[in-house]
Amino acid sequence: MIWLWRDFATAGWFSVFLRVMDLLIRLAAFVVTAASLHRIALKRKMIYPWMAWVPVIRFYLLGQMLGRTLPVTRRLHIPLIGYILPFSSAFSILLSGMLCGSAFAVLTAVLSALAYASLFRQYRERLAVLYGLLAALPYAELIGSILIWRQSDKPVPDPATDHTVFR
Repeated sequence: MIWLWRDFATAGWFSVFLRVMDLLIRLAAFVVTAASLHRIALKRKMIYPWMAWVPVIRFYLLGQMLGRTLPVTRRLHIPLIGYILPFSSAFSILLSGMLCGSAFAVLTAVLSALAYASLFRQYRERLAVLYGLLAALPYAELIGSILIWRQSDKPVPDPATDHTVFR
């Protein structure tokens, strides 16, 4: 009977270890992404670059970087992405544990992946869609945050050179 208790205790401590590692990875991804978006906002001389450090409000700043419209295809554009994305994120947090909260979480993940991909397209990245997915999806966001950091070292893209990116 003692061996059974030891196995349960080991499993419990392993579960605690995995949870702590999950929190540390998510915290590191949050800090690197916030610092990257803050640097990009400072380079673009945007007002209130500190919004990158507020979890839900950072999506408003991201929407401002995209020019308030998210181009998905040449014909399909999502207007007011700087408002839709923060509200979707807030509803996914407020309604977590409910079915509609899960739907908002999926919507937030899809929209943020598209938004980050559009941000990478502004910097002429060949793999912008893949980088956007890495920046937005849980557990891959640490890699994506490092990719965003790389963009913050680049000069500010000129909207006059390519009109398809800044619509």
